[in-house]
Amino acid sequence: MTPEDKKRYRDRANRGRRALLTEKEQHGYISDGAGKRYNVPIYYVLAGANDKALDFYSWYESEFPDDVGEPIFNLYWALAEFRADHIKEAEYKLKITMISNMYMLPFLFHEPIEQLDIWHSSTVEHLSYLYEAEAFLKEPTEAERLWIKQSYDSQQFLDLRNGYIAAYSALQHEHDFHKRGDILNKWRKLSAKLLEE
Repeated sequence: MTPEDKKRYRDRANRGRRALLTEKEQHGYISDGAGKRYNVPIYYVLAGANDKALDFYSWYESEFPDDVGEPIFNLYWALAEFRADHIKEAEYKLKITMISNMYMLPFLFHEPIEQLDIWHSSTVEHLSYLYEAEAFLKEPTEAERLWIKQSYDSQQFLDLRNGYIAAYSALQHEHDFHKRGDILNKWRKLSAKLLEE
């Protein structure tokens, strides 16, 4: 990436951040149905401004405590933590990335992937999302891809992945409202435990 590219990304990130802060200042809240908040830290990472990305992620957590983010946003959060040598936090965010889109991590290390027979609650969870976001998937370095692969192959990631697939496969074929609620509640309890391991 050229210095001009990095400057362009930094400018985009700064503009996006200012727009969000201005909206909060003028209205007392941020109405971001378009998801502009997801682009800011991604652009900071692409600009090589890792500290600014982490600062923004910290602000985002306080401003949007119940927001789950998007897969690329989550991946770049993991990368920012990894680049700051915050390994535990990076692994946690990588787990979040994996369950936000089950296809993304294998895509990064060129593992064959097929559409899973599971319930996808939004379009960002589909295999097709990777082709919409493909330009952003070029960023991880070879060393980062190796770390991602090693993490993905670990028992912790395998247990989380298997739990997710079992739950969302059951949801794909269950239409009873109460039974779906039970499946989701069991998954939430399991994932809370596995994410902290």
